[in-house]
Amino acid sequence: MLTVTQKWRPPLALVISLVCIALVTLPIIGVLGARLSSNQFARETERSLLSQAVIFGEIYATAFSEIQAAPDVGHSLSTEQMERLTQDFHPIPASLDLFRGQVSPPRPDPVSSDEPLDAPYSEISQSLSQLARSAKKTTLSGYVFMDHSGRIIASSGSASGSFLHVPEVSQALEGETVSLLRQRDDTSNRHLLNSISRDTSYRVFVAHPVVLNDRVIGAVYLSRTPMDLRKFLFQERFTLGSVVVFMLVSAAVVGWMMWRLISKPIRDLSCQSQDVASGLKPIPDPVQHYGVKELAELGNNVVSMAATLSERSTAIETYTSHVTHELKSPVTAILGAAELLSDGPSAVSGDRNQKLVHNIQQEGLRMNALLSRLRELARASIRTDPTPTSLADMVQAASAAFSEKVVELQAPPETYLPLSKDQGHIVLHHLLQNAFQHGATRVDISFDAASNSLIVSDNGSGICPRNSARITEPFFTTRRDQGGTGLGLSIVTAVLKQAGVAIETMTPKQGASFRIKF
Repeated sequence: MLTVTQKWRPPLALVISLVCIALVTLPIIGVLGARLSSNQFARETERSLLSQAVIFGEIYATAFSEIQAAPDVGHSLSTEQMERLTQDFHPIPASLDLFRGQVSPPRPDPVSSDEPLDAPYSEISQSLSQLARSAKKTTLSGYVFMDHSGRIIASSGSASGSFLHVPEVSQALEGETVSLLRQRDDTSNRHLLNSISRDTSYRVFVAHPVVLNDRVIGAVYLSRTPMDLRKFLFQERFTLGSVVVFMLVSAAVVGWMMWRLISKPIRDLSCQSQDVASGLKPIPDPVQHYGVKELAELGNNVVSMAATLSERSTAIETYTSHVTHELKSPVTAILGAAELLSDGPSAVSGDRNQKLVHNIQQEGLRMNALLSRLRELARASIRTDPTPTSLADMVQAASAAFSEKVVELQAPPETYLPLSKDQGHIVLHHLLQNAFQHGATRVDISFDAASNSLIVSDNGSGICPRNSARITEPFFTTRRDQGGTGLGLSIVTAVLKQAGVAIETMTPKQGASFRIKF
C-alpha cells in the first residue's frame, strides 16, 4: 500500500486560526497605533508646555521681585507644597491620557474686568507681552500671564479680562500645576482620520503657579494644539511607505501559504479522484506536498482506498474466472445427464439411469459446496472488530463439528487472541477440516508466547514441497475428484489478512503444520 513520507505539517485548524487572528488583529493594531500616536503627541506637547511654563514662571517671578521683593498678595503655599519646592529636584510629570477620555469642553472666554492692575503687575506687563509674542513665533504656543486674582496682565495675543472662573487657573493660583485637554472651539474642517486620532479636535492647556517667597503672585497659562496625525504621516512618509511595502509583502506571503498549504493540495486531490473515477490510474500517485496535516491524512486515505478498491476489483475478476471454470465441469455433467434422461426410459438401462441421477446429485452437491465456500470467502473480506477472544472458546467451537476426531489444545486457559469469535471459528474450522480431509486423526493446537504464535499441527498425509507455495491460492486443490473446492485455506488467509495476521507453512517430519503469527 502506498503511503506518504511522514513529516510534521501544521494542522488545518491551526492555519485557519492564525489567519483569523491576523485578520482580527490588524485593524485593532491600526486603531490602537493611531490612538497611541495621538496620546504620545499629547504627552509630548504637555511636556513641552510644562517646561516652558516653569521657565516663564521664573522670568515672571524675577521681574516681579525686582519691583516688590516681599509680596503681600496672593495665596500662601501649604506645608506640603513648600516641602516639595525645597527639594533639589521636583519634576512635573506628564499626566494627560487620551485613553481615559479626559477631554473637557472648550475653554471659557475671559470675564471682562474694569479694575486697573496693581502697580507691580502693570509695570511688568509690557515686557512679558513682548516676551510672549516673540516666543510664540517659534513655539506656536499661546501664553497668558495673570496676577494673583486671575486678571490677565500680559499675553501673546490680545486677550483681556479675568480667567479666575476657569478651573485649571483657579487651581494654579492655589499653588498646583494643572494639565488639561480641552476641545477646540473653532469650526475648521477636520481630516478623514479625525474619528480615529482626534488630533485636531482638542488642545493642551497648562496652568502653572508663579511663586515668590512662598506666595502665589500669579499664574502662567499656556496652550497649544498637538501635532496633527496627517502632518506626522507626511513627515514620516518614507518610513510609512516601508511599512506599507512590508505589509503588502506579508499579505502576499500569507496568500501564498494559503494557496500552497490548502488550495493546491485540494486541487491535486481532486485531480487524483478524477483519475481514479475515470480509470486512468487505479492507484493514484501520492501528492508530493500536502501542506497541512489533515490534507496529508486525507491523501493517504484516498490512496489507501484506491489501492483497496483496485485489489478487490482484481480479486473479483480472478474469482469470477475461477468460479466460471470450476462451475463449468459440474454444469456440463448435469446438462449431459439431464439430456440423456430426457430421451426417455428406453434410451438408457436401469443401472445407467441410476448412475446419471447419482452424477446429477453429486455435481449439484459440489456446486452447492463451491457456492457456500464463495460466500464464506466474501464474508472473510469484510473487516470486523477484532475483539480479543479466548483461545479455548475458539477451539471448542471449531472442534464441535469433528467430535469423532482428537483435537488437543496446549495453551494456558487465559490465552486470548486478537480475533473475533467468528474469525477464530472460521480459521480453526477450516484448518481442522483440511487436516481431517487429508487423513489426519489428531490435531494439536499450541500457543508459543515467546513468538506470539499459534501452531496447528496434524498427523495426516502432509503437504508436498512443490505445492506448499500454492496451497493458499484460490481454487487450488489436490482433492478435486473427492469434491474439494480449493477455497478452505484461501478463506483462512483472507480472514487473517483482514485482522493483520500472517500464516505460514512449516515442514514437520510428519503431517502438516501451520504457524499463525500475531
